[in-house]
Amino acid sequence: MQPLEASELKAFLFALYQLDAPLPDDVQAQINNINIPADIDKLYDIVMNYPPLATYYEQIHESLNANSKIRSRGPLPAKINHAAEQQSTEINNILVAIDEQLEDENLTEISQPIFNAADSVSKAKDVWAIIIRSLQMPMP
Repeated sequence: MQPLEASELKAFLFALYQLDAPLPDDVQAQINNINIPADIDKLYDIVMNYPPLATYYEQIHESLNANSKIRSRGPLPAKINHAAEQQSTEINNILVAIDEQLEDENLTEISQPIFNAADSVSKAKDVWAIIIRSLQMPMP
């Protein structure tokens, strides 16, 4: 998986996690037909056809890209101080940790149950909760 594809997949999966309601049936059906990594290029079309998902996707994708630009300028901090961060930056901190510690090869494995679920939003919440706990981070 190419870095750009991994970034798009992370943004999509984390955007699903951010939604508060299940996807409409037509959108869910489209997601159920996705085969990762071959169909990563189809994710953007799905996102753009469902505005609530598009809103989160754009924010997360922008944040991932901004974080990678900052990280490429120098060494990473030893540890993020979550206690000092405000609520508005918690998602960004989680994205940084996930982006740094989650191997791109694992994304295919992580995404399969989400794409195959009857309710991808609920499954994404379950999967990300496990990942966030494994990184020993506070839940947003």
